[in-house]
Amino acid sequence: MVRLYILKEDLYLEVRGMVHEPMPALDESSSDWREIYFFRNSVGTLLEIRSAIETLRREKSFIRALSGQPPPLNRAFDDLTKALNRADSLIKKLRNEVAGHLPDKAFAEALDKIGSDTRGLLQMGNSAKEIHYKFSPEFLGATMLRHVAYQDVEKEWQKMCKTTLRLSFQAIRAIDTLFVAYSRIHDLSF
Repeated sequence: MVRLYILKEDLYLEVRGMVHEPMPALDESSSDWREIYFFRNSVGTLLEIRSAIETLRREKSFIRALSGQPPPLNRAFDDLTKALNRADSLIKKLRNEVAGHLPDKAFAEALDKIGSDTRGLLQMGNSAKEIHYKFSPEFLGATMLRHVAYQDVEKEWQKMCKTTLRLSFQAIRAIDTLFVAYSRIHDLSF
């Protein structure tokens, strides 16, 4: 359970980093880069949450204790498990292509799809703080969506974002609910 609590805090911070509000200290490169950075990290966290849930599912004592809790507490675990399973292929695809791994083949395929008239921004300066590759989010987007027809790119991107954000919010709520169940099981008081 402790692993889930740590991952919940990571995921909460990552979701907050994806908001479309200015965060000057994190937006030196661009707010787009910050948002995609936290999106990419949230994918890895969701996979870690899934792994932690699967570990708990194999612990018979945990399942037995949880089944003795009120239905909403028990349902949170089951619903999160189902949601993680439904999104598994998307989350793994994102992790393997742009989040945890950055395979050369995927980027080469994406570069072939980017039009020759595409322009990106390079910010030059005299220090690492002043040099930014502002075109990087475009490469990540092209990589994630390289197998999608051009006319469907925006729709597919929105679907990916909606799926991962919905799953993230569900995971955050479910872990908080599981904390209540765990507290009841172990008679913890606060």
